[in-house]
Amino acid sequence: MRIIGITGGIASGKSTVTDILKKRFNYIVIDADQLARQAVEPESPGLKKIIMAFGETVIDENGELNRSMLGEIIANNDHARTKLNAMIHPEVKKLYDQQISFYRKSGIPTVFYDCPLLFETNLQNTVDETILVVADKEIRIERIMNRDNLTREQAIRRIEMQMSDEEKIALADTIIENNGSMNDLLITINVYFSRRKLLVR
Repeated sequence: MRIIGITGGIASGKSTVTDILKKRFNYIVIDADQLARQAVEPESPGLKKIIMAFGETVIDENGELNRSMLGEIIANNDHARTKLNAMIHPEVKKLYDQQISFYRKSGIPTVFYDCPLLFETNLQNTVDETILVVADKEIRIERIMNRDNLTREQAIRRIEMQMSDEEKIALADTIIENNGSMNDLLITINVYFSRRKLLVR
């Protein structure tokens, strides 16, 4: 089975690419964000670790993780963000391994792994190939401002919190640019499939 990792910075359009893979091409896409949500469900080992590290204030009245509160804690604190990632990623990896094992046993030839922190967590060596979705910074800033109702300064901060595209490009096998229309993106993805000789299912 071939595992292809997909990543990209905030507002690059990575989610749009994975939606195309799932809905138009019928590929299986494992979503790291979904796994991360599973990893911190009530009573899970991941959530218990977070409570021990950050206190009961990150839990809401239903016993679930208060993501807004936790987001505020880590937004301007690199140490706290690193600590959180160190707690959550092992739990996500367990869930990922379970899904990979299932699809491998099922004889699925190709699985995509949508992982925002693929390079930041050095997971590129756990997949067979990596795809990086990129977009110009000004386009990303505008997308963030419109999508999240943020100021320009807040949007720039969101981008600068992440590894730069330049660093990611040096690590990626394939670059998909997403600066244009949906049709432009579809053409780029079809070119990728034709070059890699992957079947559109």
